[in-house]
Amino acid sequence: MKVNFIKKDLVVINKDEALRYMGYNSKTVDIETQKLLDESIAEVKDLAELKYVYKIFDIEKENNNISFENVINIKSNDLYTLFKNCEKSAVIAATLGFEVEKRIRYYSLTNLSKAVVFDACATSCIEALCDVAQAEIKEIALKEGFNTTHRYSPGYGDVPISHQSEILSALNAQKLIGLSVLDSYILIPRKSVTAFIGFIKDSKIYKKSCIDCNLFGNCNFSKEGDRKC
Repeated sequence: MKVNFIKKDLVVINKDEALRYMGYNSKTVDIETQKLLDESIAEVKDLAELKYVYKIFDIEKENNNISFENVINIKSNDLYTLFKNCEKSAVIAATLGFEVEKRIRYYSLTNLSKAVVFDACATSCIEALCDVAQAEIKEIALKEGFNTTHRYSPGYGDVPISHQSEILSALNAQKLIGLSVLDSYILIPRKSVTAFIGFIKDSKIYKKSCIDCNLFGNCNFSKEGDRKC
């Protein structure tokens, strides 16, 4: 089990990603929105408590069932296909903490325009934090002679979101990084992510793609082309 508290300067909030979450592209942003975006990026970075925990499991696969040492057991054709040639998997949980959550709630009551922009910046920030975690995991995999797949989260494709509780329990995430889950399977704080990353004996470069998603062709992001959402 590995827990990391990340220095804020190691995570870069991608402005273009935040704009895309808002439904913009960089060519159509007005001055006021640009100002709100710059303010929100600075504010998210100031408030965020950047934390993640992960553990590497041996996995067993049979008939679309993937077992993570019998601690987490998932039935999914999509994850089974991605992990077809994998021998291990990292399971990760990451969060921005409660201060970002509180600020989102505050703006949703007092300034809806700022709430939308701030939320998009926070989403970009949690994705950037996951990228940092994934880079660390990839280094471990390479040292052991493996490559890694892209990360895959509950709620993607046919991986049930109901596995959130299993994942947090396996990682002791509530105690280690303050991450819990509601009965509705929503993570708290909401700007949090859980994901799987496969370890594979393969030199292929795996990137998350819209083509891998069951919603491909039926969402605003995929209409822009094969881009990461």
